Amino acid sequence: MKISRRAWIRKSVLTASAAALPSTSLLAAASKPEVTPVAFFEKPLELLNAEELAGQLASIGFDGVEATVRKGGRIEPEKAKDELPALVGSLKKSNLKVLVMASSISRADQPHAEETLRTAARLGIKRYRLAKFQYDLKKPILPQLDALKPQLRDLAAINRELGLTAVYQNHGGAANVGGQVWDLHYLMKDFDPREVAVAYDIRHAMVEGISAWKINFHLIRHRIQAAYVKDFVFEKAKAVNVPMGTGLVGDDFYESLKQTAFTAPVSLHVPYLHPKTKALAGIEHIKKDFAYLKKQLR
Repeated sequence: MKISRRAWIRKSVLTASAAALPSTSLLAAASKPEVTPVAFFEKPLELLNAEELAGQLASIGFDGVEATVRKGGRIEPEKAKDELPALVGSLKKSNLKVLVMASSISRADQPHAEETLRTAARLGIKRYRLAKFQYDLKKPILPQLDALKPQLRDLAAINRELGLTAVYQNHGGAANVGGQVWDLHYLMKDFDPREVAVAYDIRHAMVEGISAWKINFHLIRHRIQAAYVKDFVFEKAKAVNVPMGTGLVGDDFYESLKQTAFTAPVSLHVPYLHPKTKALAGIEHIKKDFAYLKKQLR
């Protein structure tokens, strides 16, 4: 039967409108938002043993930890297979999880990388932070990003198999890949965000672009699988870390985060505390920062 042009247009419009509407399952999910889990980046507490770490974080109210499974961290890469299960077990007793694993991994074929990832996947860890990439500023930039893509492709294949997500932190600095954030979009645009993603660090984003962070955030927000929060001020053009709520990272960021219906882990960083010295001396600061963060995430 021949369909008139008017009928064909009307049918097309109705079909497009129906496709644009959210499904009932999506509406149901929207009515019951998930709670964003809050982790603590454990660097200042690495001198505590696993049981002490779990006890302190549980008493404050954290949901888990961003564990340092990397060179110089709590667990050295070559010991991950043996020591990571014990850490996960200790945390589990306090109802905590490893929400992000901060690693030394930058490529699939480096020593202990695959072994560590398989161990992490077996233990239920879902996200791991990649090591930092750096530019050679004497060479063109885009070809260097293109040269990194095969490394990510190999890691993406492992992640796909194991159900893991690699997250890369945008970190300020003249030679750091990701310092400008747009370069992470260029680097990762052809990868599935479930396999290769961003750990969005608002402090570093603002240091590198006090106003431009909003543009960069919206550029890669679909790829953010962890958010790193900390605060800072400028003193004589130098960024200085300060307790949460006393610096330049204000409500605007948290509102932007909530508008995306963000449910991935938020990791609290406290770089103003000196790492690995008097581990318990900073607990009161951590409690205050945690309380401020929870209030912002409501």
